[in-house]
Amino acid sequence: MRQAHIRFGVIAMAVLALTESARADDWNTSGTLYLQFANMDGHTEVRGRQADVEVSSSELLDHLDMAGMMVLRSEKERYALTINAVFTGLSADAAAANGAFYDLDVTQDMVELAWSWRMDERYELYVGGRYQSLSVDLSVKLPTGASDAAAKTKRLFDPVLGARAAWPLGQAFTLIARADVGGFGVGSDLTWSALAALDWGLSENFGLVLGYRALDTDYSDGSGEDRFKFDMLVAGPLLGLRYNFGP
Repeated sequence: MRQAHIRFGVIAMAVLALTESARADDWNTSGTLYLQFANMDGHTEVRGRQADVEVSSSELLDHLDMAGMMVLRSEKERYALTINAVFTGLSADAAAANGAFYDLDVTQDMVELAWSWRMDERYELYVGGRYQSLSVDLSVKLPTGASDAAAKTKRLFDPVLGARAAWPLGQAFTLIARADVGGFGVGSDLTWSALAALDWGLSENFGLVLGYRALDTDYSDGSGEDRFKFDMLVAGPLLGLRYNFGP
């Protein structure tokens, strides 16, 4: 419950910060709430216990505990500030070939802040930071009836470098592509994200966003009983609703 309060508190503070900027006549701010139908594929290791994670988009809703996703973007002249947040809780279980049974809880929270410089009306470069909280709770039950459990939480910050492009397709549609890479051993060994989306302007203030997004994180730390590894790709189609705050 406390983690949920922290998550929604972060969202609330981000919304307030950027909507305040929207009140100035020379800023244009929009917010998008979206749902992703994702595939989760990767590997995790906690205190010597290992588990593979493979959850398809058709199975995700059966295993999803909590999800909240949003993007806030504020533009002024040749500059833009973007806050992107994804909060996901996943529960999964599986049986191994040796007869062992695994019960896995994964929480991946991400908040990203990026500052962009627009080269022209279509293309921009950005620099920023991606904060992630990675929590893994792994329980193992052996065929002999013996059981074991391990849990670990890691918080890391990664610098990111990226580019974004937006191509107008008539008056109502805009094609958006965005990609970045980061980590470089500062936090994770490597992290990257990519987005391709079609923004359909329904009215002056509202729009519908259809697209595909991927986030990959490869992080490892420690050895032996202190070993923690989180190598996970979350990718899939998304559907979002955009609102322009002003001017």
